[in-house]
Amino acid sequence: MVDAIGVVAGVTGAAMTVALDMDHGGDVQIGALVKVATRLGTAVGLVSAIRTEGADLRAVLEVDLLGEVASRGMGVPRFIRGVSVYPLIKTPVWVADSTDAELVYGGPEAFHARIGTTCQDESRPAFLITDDLLAKHFAIIGTTGSGKSCAVALLLRAVLEVHSCAHVILLDPHDEYSTAFGDAAEVLNVDNLELPCWLLNFEELEAVLVRGGTPEEQQAQASILKDAVVQARRNHAGQSATNSWITVDTPVPFRPGDLMQIINETMGKLTKADTSAPFLRLRARIESLQADRRYRFMFSGVSQDNLSALIGRVLRIPVAGKPVTIIDLSGLPSEVTDVVVSLLFRMIFDFAVWSERGKMPPVLVVCEEAHRYVPADPKLGFGASTRAVSRISKEGRKYGISLGLVTQRPSELSPTVLTQCNTIFALRMSNELDRKFIANTLPDGLGGMLASLPSLRRQEAVVIGEGVAVPMRIRFDTLAPEDQPRSNSAHFSRDWQTDSAGDEFLQDGVRRWRRQMRDAAQPAEPQNGAGSSRDSILRVRTIVSNGRG
Repeated sequence: MVDAIGVVAGVTGAAMTVALDMDHGGDVQIGALVKVATRLGTAVGLVSAIRTEGADLRAVLEVDLLGEVASRGMGVPRFIRGVSVYPLIKTPVWVADSTDAELVYGGPEAFHARIGTTCQDESRPAFLITDDLLAKHFAIIGTTGSGKSCAVALLLRAVLEVHSCAHVILLDPHDEYSTAFGDAAEVLNVDNLELPCWLLNFEELEAVLVRGGTPEEQQAQASILKDAVVQARRNHAGQSATNSWITVDTPVPFRPGDLMQIINETMGKLTKADTSAPFLRLRARIESLQADRRYRFMFSGVSQDNLSALIGRVLRIPVAGKPVTIIDLSGLPSEVTDVVVSLLFRMIFDFAVWSERGKMPPVLVVCEEAHRYVPADPKLGFGASTRAVSRISKEGRKYGISLGLVTQRPSELSPTVLTQCNTIFALRMSNELDRKFIANTLPDGLGGMLASLPSLRRQEAVVIGEGVAVPMRIRFDTLAPEDQPRSNSAHFSRDWQTDSAGDEFLQDGVRRWRRQMRDAAQPAEPQNGAGSSRDSILRVRTIVSNGRG
């Protein structure tokens, strides 16, 4: 029989210390699984630290208690998270054998998906409990270069492998994921995205259209805009007493041209010229956005009521073989990105709230760079997007909406939102402020695991929370090159060996920049005349430039 490695020297809450017997436990390492008998079964813990204490420098283990193995029903032993009865002082402690490890790390009885292996034993798979992971939100955090993007792609692919009819929306601010899911993804970008301005509520419209002037003028612009939007919505629906339910926030279509006409008509009724400045600023802003190709997704002039089609495309209803919607935000103007994020989160939540209960399929929304849209300091972000994301984090699970947050700066993310995430994937993190923030946020007292964050290798993570059977340090499985996001760092030592970029590269880059496109194919012509004229001028300039080159 294998000898005990030591005895219990102390128990404090979720941890215990073990006086180590160097003759039998001298080879125990951090991360080892140990067990100790209790009155009702066997408590299992993870070695988080090894130290010496006292004048005689005796060796001591610090162990984070994970749960207990107990027999229930027919006497079949099962691992149960949490310890109900603690071990007594001087009780012998043993290294857990393979049978114990199988009970702790083995595939959970609930529906699960494999994402990697445990670092303690690379032959032992690491599983996610998908229902608990998704129903209670999750977060993936880690410093730049630690493998966050690959972790996101791997996690989603693992879930999709066992859930072919999923509904996943991934907000991609850097165009990293468009190639990571192949034909399983519908990619929406600035060229094919359609979020007409009539979908925006008043706060979002105000953020887009009210610009410039003194605070008093901006207030006047907002008042004018509010009245004009209400009238434009009611005009489109048909003016009648039955349309009194239409408010400034009701998602009823209207055309930007109708909005301009109402503003012009109102301005024409003014008796004093000096009061027309807010009208002129508002009109000029709308005209400039209509003429800007980057805003075509919002100001195309289309006014048909296609809200069902828009929501169906984003939510993948029906799935039609594409369970993932990737919304590429990288090509959108930076000044409206927060508004678009606010609109998407609000639209998803409102549709779930007003849909017939029991028929709405569960939806997962994954938000990259989450600290940009839900900052810890409210002054640093757009209030509407912060409220929209926060609302889903607090109330989304009641309506089948799950939230996945991805960030490299958790200390800059709203703690109110992060604490709603019941599963945390913590990759390498060297910033002390971020580590302390995570330690204060996590429900489990696993100080030893968190202390290892600065030393984690790429592709490794500490996973804590409801989405795994037990807190564990894992190594993610390796994605095939074609399944990886486009997030690799530049190869300076290789690329600086040759002078490969020339005039043709410069001219092509300028052409793409001017036309706001990434591939070589020519984009579709804008639907409004102003944009077409502007692009014609750019096309002539490009031809002339190429001829001179």
